[in-house]
Parts: sequence; structure tokens; C-alpha cells
Amino acid sequence: MSRSSACRQPSDAELFASLARWQGDGDLCYLTAERLQAIAGTEGIDFATALLYERLLRSPRHGPFIRLLDGLSAQGGPLSHRTVVIVPGAFYRESPHTGSDGWMPREEAARLGCPVESIPLKSFGSLEENSGILADHLLRRPPGPVVLVSLSKGGADVKVALRRPDAAAAFAHVSWWIDLAGMSNGTPLAGWLLARPLRSLPMRGLFWWKGHDFAVVRQLDRSATGPLSVPVLLPPHMRAIHVMGFPRQRHLATPLSRRGHRRLRRLGPNDGAVLLGDLTRLPGLIYPVWGADHYLRPAGRDMRPLIGQILHYVMTNRHDPSLPVANGT
Repeated sequence: MSRSSACRQPSDAELFASLARWQGDGDLCYLTAERLQAIAGTEGIDFATALLYERLLRSPRHGPFIRLLDGLSAQGGPLSHRTVVIVPGAFYRESPHTGSDGWMPREEAARLGCPVESIPLKSFGSLEENSGILADHLLRRPPGPVVLVSLSKGGADVKVALRRPDAAAAFAHVSWWIDLAGMSNGTPLAGWLLARPLRSLPMRGLFWWKGHDFAVVRQLDRSATGPLSVPVLLPPHMRAIHVMGFPRQRHLATPLSRRGHRRLRRLGPNDGAVLLGDLTRLPGLIYPVWGADHYLRPAGRDMRPLIGQILHYVMTNRHDPSLPVANGT
């Protein structure tokens, strides 16, 4: 059994067996968030989540990558002289327990003998401000190959930075972008909150007390006209790996993840914050983690070995030359 499916429990067998009767939607480009929303409406959200997961594993693009990654060892070091540069997620200073500060990739990179840096983003800075800090950090650091690792909102900051006028120079030495639970297309939770002014009052007060700008929430809204509605633009030399949790409703172990999933379920499969159908819009390779939520917290599983495997993969540049790793889906 592959590591990506290791979290399946016996009660999942019936769900995955039911996919055999679903003959359509074999091409990932048609499994958009809107199509998955329609499938969830008739078949249930767990079915739609499992369908996208299974189609990724069977995909001629992502399936071989998933199997190759599962077969790699995460042992040994040092592997490379590439520096791992961490782009933290939202509230990483206030809530490091969520993993948004990047402690897991930091530990794994150090274990493999790789130098590690963290970009001092604002804890909940605007996309413009944080993308500027990110670009400035990359421009100022000594020349040398870089592996960028972003977490959650950090993925949105990377996306905006890639569209800056100085992006070509800033990302000139970035060979890989590892996007962990990325929010590069925004989150419908922002729209949900903005549509409920009374319910947002306590959060507005908390933001004011903590010194955060609540207007950043509007920037993170997943809308057709928002700042994150444009495609991700990768330079030709840069490759991306997107790691995302694929939870069933029963997998959600924390009140926060259950609440987020419940608020978004009418929109289709989600990890408690991000619509999983948005993955099909991203350039690069996708590694789905069955049973994990937005914070990549599957019950009873240590995610560090997986992160170690991904770092081992990119540090040794091991990939099947036939795998598409640039723009496109």
C-alpha cells in the first residue's frame, strides 16, 4: 500500500469500491471545483472527495510521481547544498502549534543536512506586503540554489510574489516550490465571514487587539475578481509540488477543521479551508494525503517522513523525465 493511501481504514473500503460504478470524469481537467460540487450534491461529499483522490492516483501525470515518491527513502544526508527557505503561514507567530511556522520541514531539512532559512513575513500581512518581504529576502540572500517551502497562506504570498516586476530576479535561484496545504487560490471561508458582518464583529475586534488588518481577509476570498483569481505563473526553470489533505467528514479531529469543513461542504470537497477542486488549476505535481485536514494532521500519523521524502526527492533531483513538471495540468 502506498504511503499516500496508508491512512485508509477498513470503513473506507466500501467508499472506494463504490467508485467503480462511476465511469465518467476520468480526465482531471474536467474535475473542477464546480464539477465536484455537482457530484457532491448527488453522491455526497465523501464520494466526491474520494473520486478526486482516486483520479489523482490513476492520473498519467500525478500517479507515477506519487508512486515514485512513495518508494523514496527519506534517510541520509547531507543530500545537497540547496538551501531550504520556509515561507510561513498565517498567524505563525501566535499559533506555532498549527505547524504554520514550518517546524516540520525545518526539522526534516536539518536532519538531511540542508541549510534552512525562514522568511520573516508579517504574521497576517497583506499579500502585497508579504510578497514584497519574500521577494526582498530572495534578492538579498547569497546566490545559490533554493528550495522554497510554503505553508497555507504562504502559498498565496508566493503566488503574488511570482507576479511582481522583480520576480525573474527574485526567483532566479529557486528550483523547487513545495506548497504545503497552499491557499494560492484563496479560501471561501473568507467570503463566508465577509457575508456575515455580525458574526465577524468578534474577529474584527480580535484582529484590532492583535494589530492585524482585517482587510487582509478580503484579499484571501476565493472569488472570480479577487487578487488570487489569476493563474499561478511559474518560471520555466521552477517546478512545484502541491501537498494537500483529502479528509472525509469523519477524519476531521479538531473543532476548527470540522467547523471549516461544515461551512464549505455545500461547495464540494474541501480540507476545511481550501476547495480541493482548485488543485486541478495549479501547475506542477500533486500529492494527496488521504485523511488529512488543512493543517495536514491525519489522526495517528507522523507527517515528518512524508516531508522528508519530498525533500529527498527535490534535493536529489530524482524524477522520471517523462513526468510533466512545469506549467499545465
